[in-house]
Amino acid sequence: MAFSLTSKQIELRGSWLVASVRKPEDGSWTFSRLNLNEHIGNNNGTFDITMDRWHNSAQEWSVHLRGPYLYARLRTISGAYAEESCINLDLFVRNRDGVLEFQQLGDSLLLYTAGLTLDNAILRGLVVGRDGKFHTSEIDLDEYYGNIGGKFEVDERHYSRSGRNFSLQRDSNSLRLTGELQDYEGVHHPAEIDLSTCVVNRKGRLSFSKPADSIEREHWTSVVAEQVPVFGPAIAGLHRSHDESRTENQCYYEIATSTNSATFTIGVAIGAFIGRACESPIIGTVLGAALSNSADVFVEDQIANSIEDPHARSQIQEAKLGSFVSEALRNLIATEQTTAAAEFLSASFNPEIDVWKKGLTAWLEKQNLNLLADLSLYATMKKVFKQLQGETIEEWQNTLLEVESLKQRTQTLEFKPEDPPVVIVEEPEVVEPEAAEAPETATEAEASNEAEATNKTDGTSELDAADKAPETNGAEAPAEAAEPATTEATTTEPAKAAPAPAPAPETSNTASSSTRASFDKSVHKDVSKNGSKTNVPSSTNPNVSTKRWHSVIGIPVWRKSWSRPRQQRVV
Repeated sequence: MAFSLTSKQIELRGSWLVASVRKPEDGSWTFSRLNLNEHIGNNNGTFDITMDRWHNSAQEWSVHLRGPYLYARLRTISGAYAEESCINLDLFVRNRDGVLEFQQLGDSLLLYTAGLTLDNAILRGLVVGRDGKFHTSEIDLDEYYGNIGGKFEVDERHYSRSGRNFSLQRDSNSLRLTGELQDYEGVHHPAEIDLSTCVVNRKGRLSFSKPADSIEREHWTSVVAEQVPVFGPAIAGLHRSHDESRTENQCYYEIATSTNSATFTIGVAIGAFIGRACESPIIGTVLGAALSNSADVFVEDQIANSIEDPHARSQIQEAKLGSFVSEALRNLIATEQTTAAAEFLSASFNPEIDVWKKGLTAWLEKQNLNLLADLSLYATMKKVFKQLQGETIEEWQNTLLEVESLKQRTQTLEFKPEDPPVVIVEEPEVVEPEAAEAPETATEAEASNEAEATNKTDGTSELDAADKAPETNGAEAPAEAAEPATTEATTTEPAKAAPAPAPAPETSNTASSSTRASFDKSVHKDVSKNGSKTNVPSSTNPNVSTKRWHSVIGIPVWRKSWSRPRQQRVV
């Protein structure tokens, strides 16, 4: 049992439990797997460890593993799916020599029981049933034990009528019924008998088995030592009786050196103390495995380190520990019997747990470890039992809410450095060459206006007006045309085209052919000289240039399609 103590990377693949398991010989890790479908079944919607093939009737999406707990929704006899059911695999799966193995539910009274109490002749307690949960059960010992000559005798009756001061004494390998019985003369003599030889756990119920019957006499000490490799004897030593020679400090040292973790040692020790106090090694081992694998019960975080008041720190750890243990026990006990089970556990709980805890605290202080606060385990567990009975521990709720609010405030007020800027370097786009428009100079505009005015007033022919314009601009056009071209090359914004005047009659185009030819030669000559500054093509072939050259009022103009101005890119 408690395979999670010596396993890591635990997964569920279909119905197969797979994990890396630790070997006891050299402490190395090996891969192992176990088919749970061969050992666990479905009993009308609940897990049953006396059957098999649970996975065949499980809702596929509901099957998952959370720590050592197996969860699934199983089909009932009516065909519908029941509520989610869970089973703690730490109760039955063990690590034997590096191989995962399933431990069947045995009849031993010492292995799968908890909280056994005696009320005169009525033995009551918790026993693990077929569903893997603890159930309440009781048996009347007066029906099976009697008093013969001041001694307990099996297959006799009514020992309690001739005795007094009856109690239970439990050690590593026995559960003894002790008391004082009268002899034939009426004198009381001390007497005792081992109940584990005849009283058994028969599928979740306390039963009597005659000595001639073949029952499993497996004791918990050998089971724990075998199933927890490397430091199993140390765990068994923490459950020890007073007559054993192994000291607690040796147990702490063995666990700490084999796991190299102080948190793991504290979790295993606290679980062993709880199991020893309620006289249930199985509960102690399972709780120790759960506490050792928990992330925030004994680890001091930033909030706890900032609190200087030791009383406040103990309140925080008590609330964390109590809530965790309460939830773990709730998952181990049958839902409808949680209240009764809490009463049994509370009645059998031993207050000496605080004395054992002081020994652990003293050992931690020698190792310069301050992970365990100054709290009372006995008072904490009493609150746990009250919570299981339905009471609300407001102190724990308020403490956990305050811790959660402090964590949120810490995260809100925490200043984190900004991320460094990410420099994105983009490749420059290839800009298509754009043809530069030949600007219309002021002289050309003035000549055009004079030509229009002359045509209106003097009635001069359009051919004469067109002949005057190139003569007037012949000397000034090349010099003035080069100046805007240079400006366009040095600025980032494209030159804006001047608004085109209204088109002239068709006669102007036919009449001024000689003028246009002379002006085209001058413009092409100037463009060829400044080819590096402008995008005007250097070809002077009229057949090529006339495709985009147009005449407006006798003046050749270069037309181009403008695009939106390109914005500068940030590198």
